[in-house]
Amino acid sequence: MAGCAHQYPVPTDNCALLLSQLPKATQAHQDAQYHRLPGFIGLRSDRVLAALGANASSPQQRRQWLHYLAERDAEASRIEIAQLPAIQRQDWNTPVRQAALDACRAQQIEHLSGDPKAFIRAVEAAQVPDDYRDWARTLGFYPLFKPILRRGIAAWQQAAAQATAPEDGAHWLSYQPIPVPAQTLPLILDEDELGLPQADARQLDALFARHAPRLKIKQAGRSDRIGSPYYRHDGSRDFTPLQARLYQHKSWSQLHGQWHLQLIYQLWFSQRPKPHALDLYGGELDGLLWRVTLDRQGNALLYDSIHPCGCWHSFYLPADSSLQVRQSAGEEARLSQRLRVNGDTAPTLWLSAGEHRLQWVDARRSPYPSVHYQRQALDQLRGLPHPQGERSLYASDGLVPGSERLERWLLWPSGVASPGAMRQWGNHATAFIGRAHFDDPYLLGRYFQ
Repeated sequence: MAGCAHQYPVPTDNCALLLSQLPKATQAHQDAQYHRLPGFIGLRSDRVLAALGANASSPQQRRQWLHYLAERDAEASRIEIAQLPAIQRQDWNTPVRQAALDACRAQQIEHLSGDPKAFIRAVEAAQVPDDYRDWARTLGFYPLFKPILRRGIAAWQQAAAQATAPEDGAHWLSYQPIPVPAQTLPLILDEDELGLPQADARQLDALFARHAPRLKIKQAGRSDRIGSPYYRHDGSRDFTPLQARLYQHKSWSQLHGQWHLQLIYQLWFSQRPKPHALDLYGGELDGLLWRVTLDRQGNALLYDSIHPCGCWHSFYLPADSSLQVRQSAGEEARLSQRLRVNGDTAPTLWLSAGEHRLQWVDARRSPYPSVHYQRQALDQLRGLPHPQGERSLYASDGLVPGSERLERWLLWPSGVASPGAMRQWGNHATAFIGRAHFDDPYLLGRYFQ
């Protein structure tokens, strides 16, 4: 039966039934990393694919684009199925069911590749909704609220711009990646049909190893050690600093018509401690996202970082980068600094104690002993071991349950859902003024030329 499912197309009616049953079965554990295309079963999008669809003009480009959408759906479906109760999970994971799902996705690709009008509708459906709530901005009198936000943002940026290099010492804990043998990288990354620079698994791992940052974290308590979230035997979430990890992910961004491969590194802390009960910013889990935008030779063209809630977006230009800052009127300003670090050297990130803010970036290597961290795929957090099989760290809305901050009661007029809460990749709104998303492939072009 599995062989037949691979060799013969599944009837269209059966596909519609099969692919409509799956979202209903997994509704309680829907993965929020990708966007389901309304009216196009078996396909999911992200902001990069949403940007690529309109420019897919040739048959090869259209097929490649649809293939990526089907891959996203298959990936997310596997994650959702793994979280079902055992009997349902076994039912959906049979070879016959999985083969039928793959055949239905292939049939969808064939249909849309040969129907230009339907393909255009699919491109429109692939556009990812933004992460802002218009009703909140309306009820919160957003235009009157913006000056308050602008003053707060300006004060933070001014303080960050005046920061000086920290003095190393025993009160700073050093982290570095586990050493790996040096690998020869390609001089130029190849492109796929859609213009996205690609690297195979070996090349990608070598790039992640080359640009993996070193860390200096000021120590004031146990919560200043990086680690890993996990689920206990009773199903509750916990955190261990004994497994120091940087989670990694890839994406793409476009700068002036050219696509660039991006490396994303994310680290976690157990919490941001609350100095008192009414502290606005403390709560469960804390961390940092560090992103490296590469040129075609695999060197860093630009660095930027955010907090896992999407706040504190900052840019850092390598000393040898050809990019220049361009702040457009009407946009929320971003902190931009030119480093004394070249793009072929992994930088050192200096983080404060407690708040875990990125205070400084340079190329210094500490003489003190370092803790080695492992590099793991960020997608592992979408399927952590659980007593009932697997569970995602994230809820169906893309937020980490239990990571809410009190600041959400003050900042809700910005339109951002639960400001301060930790978020899944693809759900980071990065602007309280205007609209911006960390995974928007056009974002960098708004600030650099």
